[in-house]
Amino acid sequence: MIKRLIINADDFGFSQSVTDGIVHAHQSGILTSTTLMATMPDCHRAIELAQSNPNLGVGIHLCLTQGTPRSEKLRSIISGNNEFPRKVPQLLQRISFNRNALDEARTEWAAQIEYVLNRGMRPTHLDSHKHIHHWPALGYIAAELAKEYHIPSIRCADEITIRSTLKLSAGYRALRFLARKLKAQCAPLRTTDWFFGLAATGKFSAEVWLRLLEQLPDGTGEVMVHPGYAADLPSGSTRLTEQRRMELDALCDTNVLAAVHTPAADNKVQRIHFGQL
Repeated sequence: MIKRLIINADDFGFSQSVTDGIVHAHQSGILTSTTLMATMPDCHRAIELAQSNPNLGVGIHLCLTQGTPRSEKLRSIISGNNEFPRKVPQLLQRISFNRNALDEARTEWAAQIEYVLNRGMRPTHLDSHKHIHHWPALGYIAAELAKEYHIPSIRCADEITIRSTLKLSAGYRALRFLARKLKAQCAPLRTTDWFFGLAATGKFSAEVWLRLLEQLPDGTGEVMVHPGYAADLPSGSTRLTEQRRMELDALCDTNVLAAVHTPAADNKVQRIHFGQL
């Protein structure tokens, strides 16, 4: 049986080093898909690189917790210096108790989508930084915007477990519960049958990849990764620094490449992106 696999790198456009690592993982490794952060410094160059790599599926990594807004006159969802709050609990507190914050979130996400569309890109799907689109009120907005802008697919981080030392934290278990609710409510948007990457974030070595590939479920799955180089990452901008290089090396590892390209007869893998669902 052929199993379809989307291998998606979050954070495209985060910085030059992250962008370059993602492109390298696509050109020399097994990466098939990425999601662009329209609020981050290297987003314009990332779009140019995407246009010169037409086999790389590119979606939008909706942001409300990092970078500079694309819309103007925001009041409720930004902190000082016209920047988003870095902590998810701060954001959720604002949208839970301030109706204007939800309206501003919709305005800002629409601006991020239009930024990408106006530069000639056709996004394959939506997901979000820190997975915030799984929060019910924000998930409703994300799904409505996907339909409005004819973006056919959305991430639902319904994490599977594999036989390994990786453990899913309590926070990620709660996220998985929210992902299942989103999956049940987002029709007619398309999503994958399963998802993996929460427990492996920052730990996604070649060994983890080989364990996963031995245990792939049937159907179509998304694997979330965070490859990149760490040369230009400002201190405190991300908890993933050198871990990005480890994930990049794993995506290009010869044993991983061999497992994907020459799998066992009962475990054939077809790599696709969200635009091919």
